[in-house]
Amino acid sequence: MFTIQETTKKALISWLWLIVLTFLSAYLDRFIGYGWLVVSTALFVVFLKGQQIIDIFMELKHAPRFWRMLLLSYVLLIPLILTLIYLI
Repeated sequence: MFTIQETTKKALISWLWLIVLTFLSAYLDRFIGYGWLVVSTALFVVFLKGQQIIDIFMELKHAPRFWRMLLLSYVLLIPLILTLIYLI
């Protein structure tokens, strides 16, 4: 019988999580409203999606610490900078 490997299972769960986060960010304004809270929440969703892509699809969860932190800092800094620009 067909069995799903562990890495395939993780990728599938991560892909489903990314789909849920995409729908959440698409319909965010209906749940929260407008303004800085929507922007901050949307950018937090971007961070979560970036983390999933880096850890699962790029397989950097067990990579050397420097490379993982470098990419995670990019995913953290860009939404943070965009939030600050929006608030100014």
